[in-house]
Amino acid sequence: MRAIGRTAAGLTMTGAVLGLVTGIGAGTAMADTVSTTYSCAAGGQTLEVTEKITITAPATANTGDTVTLQVAVEHGTKTTGTVPAKSVTAQMVVAVGGAGSGAVTATGLTNPEEIPQGTVPVLSGGTAQVSLSAPGDVTFTPSELTVDNGGLKATCSPIGSVAAAATTHVS
Repeated sequence: MRAIGRTAAGLTMTGAVLGLVTGIGAGTAMADTVSTTYSCAAGGQTLEVTEKITITAPATANTGDTVTLQVAVEHGTKTTGTVPAKSVTAQMVVAVGGAGSGAVTATGLTNPEEIPQGTVPVLSGGTAQVSLSAPGDVTFTPSELTVDNGGLKATCSPIGSVAAAATTHVS
Protein backbone atom coordinates (compact mmCIF):
# COMPACT_ATOMS: atom_id res chain seq x y z
CA MET A 1 0.00 0.00 0.00
CA ARG A 2 1.29 3.45 -0.85
CA ALA A 3 2.10 5.92 1.87
CA ILE A 4 -0.95 7.93 0.98
CA GLY A 5 -3.03 4.82 1.15
CA ARG A 6 -6.05 3.43 -0.66
CA THR A 7 -8.55 4.79 1.82
CA ALA A 8 -9.92 8.23 2.60
CA ALA A 9 -6.32 9.17 3.39
CA GLY A 10 -5.65 8.75 -0.33
CA LEU A 11 -8.06 11.59 -0.94
CA THR A 12 -5.70 13.96 0.83
CA MET A 13 -3.19 13.60 -1.99
CA THR A 14 -4.32 16.14 -4.49
CA GLY A 15 -0.94 17.82 -4.59
CA ALA A 16 0.13 21.01 -6.30
CA VAL A 17 -0.03 22.13 -9.84
CA LEU A 18 2.37 24.98 -10.51
CA GLY A 19 1.48 27.40 -13.20
CA LEU A 20 3.03 29.34 -16.02
CA VAL A 21 0.91 30.70 -18.81
CA THR A 22 2.11 31.95 -22.12
CA GLY A 23 0.30 32.84 -25.29
CA ILE A 24 0.62 34.35 -28.71
CA GLY A 25 0.96 38.06 -28.08
CA ALA A 26 0.54 37.50 -24.35
CA GLY A 27 1.93 39.92 -21.80
CA THR A 28 3.79 39.23 -18.59
CA ALA A 29 2.54 36.12 -16.76
CA MET A 30 0.41 36.68 -13.68
CA ALA A 31 -0.44 34.08 -11.03
CA ASP A 32 -2.43 33.97 -7.85
CA THR A 33 -3.06 31.23 -5.34
CA VAL A 34 -6.50 30.58 -3.90
CA SER A 35 -7.57 28.13 -1.20
CA THR A 36 -10.43 25.91 -2.30
CA THR A 37 -12.30 23.41 -0.14
CA TYR A 38 -13.33 20.23 -1.94
CA SER A 39 -15.62 17.31 -1.22
CA CYS A 40 -13.72 14.28 -2.55
CA ALA A 41 -15.15 10.82 -3.09
CA ALA A 42 -13.08 7.66 -3.56
CA GLY A 43 -13.34 4.05 -2.57
CA GLY A 44 -16.86 4.54 -1.21
CA GLN A 45 -15.74 7.26 1.20
CA THR A 46 -16.06 11.04 1.16
CA LEU A 47 -13.58 13.48 2.64
CA GLU A 48 -13.39 17.27 2.81
CA VAL A 49 -9.98 18.69 1.86
CA THR A 50 -8.58 22.18 1.29
CA GLU A 51 -6.17 22.73 -1.57
CA LYS A 52 -4.06 25.72 -2.58
CA ILE A 53 -4.56 26.19 -6.31
CA THR A 54 -2.25 28.38 -8.40
CA ILE A 55 -3.16 29.33 -11.95
CA THR A 56 -0.71 31.38 -13.97
CA ALA A 57 -2.01 33.34 -16.95
CA PRO A 58 -0.72 36.22 -19.04
CA ALA A 59 -1.60 39.64 -17.65
CA THR A 60 -2.63 40.81 -21.13
CA ALA A 61 -3.46 39.29 -24.51
CA ASN A 62 -5.20 40.25 -27.73
CA THR A 63 -8.60 39.16 -29.00
CA GLY A 64 -8.07 35.97 -31.00
CA ASP A 65 -5.01 34.83 -29.04
CA THR A 66 -4.79 31.33 -27.60
CA VAL A 67 -3.01 31.22 -24.24
CA THR A 68 -1.67 28.23 -22.36
CA LEU A 69 -2.51 27.99 -18.65
CA GLN A 70 -0.51 25.99 -16.15
CA VAL A 71 -2.09 25.09 -12.84
CA ALA A 72 -0.63 24.04 -9.48
CA VAL A 73 -2.35 22.31 -6.57
CA GLU A 74 -0.80 22.04 -3.11
CA HIS A 75 -2.42 20.04 -0.34
CA GLY A 76 -2.36 21.36 3.23
CA THR A 77 -1.80 17.96 4.86
CA LYS A 78 1.56 16.19 4.90
CA THR A 79 1.99 12.69 3.52
CA THR A 80 1.94 9.70 5.84
CA GLY A 81 4.68 7.95 3.86
CA THR A 82 6.91 8.24 0.80
CA VAL A 83 5.13 8.61 -2.55
CA PRO A 84 7.08 7.43 -5.63
CA ALA A 85 7.74 9.92 -8.44
CA LYS A 86 5.02 10.15 -11.10
CA SER A 87 2.74 7.77 -9.19
CA VAL A 88 -0.04 10.32 -8.73
CA THR A 89 -1.78 11.95 -11.70
CA ALA A 90 -4.56 14.52 -11.83
CA GLN A 91 -6.57 16.84 -14.00
CA MET A 92 -8.44 20.01 -13.08
CA VAL A 93 -11.33 21.77 -14.74
CA VAL A 94 -10.76 25.53 -14.91
CA ALA A 95 -13.87 27.69 -15.30
CA VAL A 96 -13.48 30.59 -17.74
CA GLY A 97 -15.51 33.67 -16.80
CA GLY A 98 -15.76 37.42 -17.07
CA ALA A 99 -15.37 38.37 -20.74
CA GLY A 100 -14.87 34.66 -21.48
CA SER A 101 -17.10 31.67 -20.86
CA GLY A 102 -16.91 27.91 -20.61
CA ALA A 103 -14.32 25.63 -19.09
CA VAL A 104 -11.06 23.93 -20.03
CA THR A 105 -9.34 20.94 -18.47
CA ALA A 106 -5.73 21.14 -17.34
CA THR A 107 -4.21 17.69 -17.89
CA GLY A 108 -0.79 16.23 -17.22
CA LEU A 109 -0.59 16.94 -13.49
CA THR A 110 1.73 14.63 -11.60
CA ASN A 111 4.36 14.52 -8.87
CA PRO A 112 7.57 14.75 -10.95
CA GLU A 113 9.74 13.73 -8.00
CA GLU A 114 9.33 11.44 -5.02
CA ILE A 115 7.35 13.00 -2.19
CA PRO A 116 9.13 12.21 1.09
CA GLN A 117 7.10 11.16 4.11
CA GLY A 118 5.92 14.11 6.18
CA THR A 119 5.99 16.67 3.36
CA VAL A 120 3.24 18.54 1.57
CA PRO A 121 2.21 16.84 -1.70
CA VAL A 122 2.64 18.89 -4.87
CA LEU A 123 1.48 18.08 -8.39
CA SER A 124 2.73 20.06 -11.39
CA GLY A 125 2.91 20.01 -15.17
CA GLY A 126 -0.78 20.48 -15.95
CA THR A 127 -1.69 22.69 -18.87
CA ALA A 128 -4.79 23.87 -20.69
CA GLN A 129 -5.27 26.15 -23.68
CA VAL A 130 -7.87 28.90 -23.87
CA SER A 131 -8.92 30.86 -26.96
CA LEU A 132 -9.70 34.47 -26.12
CA SER A 133 -12.50 35.66 -28.38
CA ALA A 134 -13.79 38.84 -26.71
CA PRO A 135 -12.18 41.94 -25.20
CA GLY A 136 -12.34 42.53 -21.45
CA ASP A 137 -11.12 40.77 -18.32
CA VAL A 138 -11.18 36.96 -18.56
CA THR A 139 -11.03 35.10 -15.25
CA PHE A 140 -9.77 31.58 -14.55
CA THR A 141 -11.29 29.79 -11.53
CA PRO A 142 -10.45 26.33 -10.13
CA SER A 143 -13.29 23.83 -10.44
CA GLU A 144 -13.54 20.02 -10.40
CA LEU A 145 -10.41 18.03 -9.60
CA THR A 146 -9.76 14.35 -10.33
CA VAL A 147 -6.78 12.61 -8.72
CA ASP A 148 -5.55 9.07 -9.47
CA ASN A 149 -3.27 7.65 -6.80
CA GLY A 150 -2.11 4.28 -8.10
CA GLY A 151 -5.56 3.26 -9.32
CA LEU A 152 -7.59 4.85 -6.53
CA LYS A 153 -9.44 7.67 -8.28
CA ALA A 154 -10.74 10.58 -6.19
CA THR A 155 -13.35 12.86 -7.73
CA CYS A 156 -13.44 16.26 -6.02
CA SER A 157 -16.00 19.06 -6.31
CA PRO A 158 -15.58 22.55 -4.83
CA ILE A 159 -17.65 23.39 -1.77
CA GLY A 160 -19.08 26.92 -1.74
CA SER A 161 -17.87 29.83 -3.84
CA VAL A 162 -14.38 29.79 -5.32
CA ALA A 163 -12.31 32.87 -6.10
CA ALA A 164 -10.69 33.37 -9.50
CA ALA A 165 -7.01 32.45 -9.40
CA ALA A 166 -5.97 34.47 -12.46
CA THR A 167 -7.23 37.22 -14.77
CA THR A 168 -6.11 38.17 -18.26
CA HIS A 169 -7.04 41.55 -19.77
CA VAL A 170 -7.92 40.99 -23.44
CA SER A 171 -7.62 43.97 -25.84
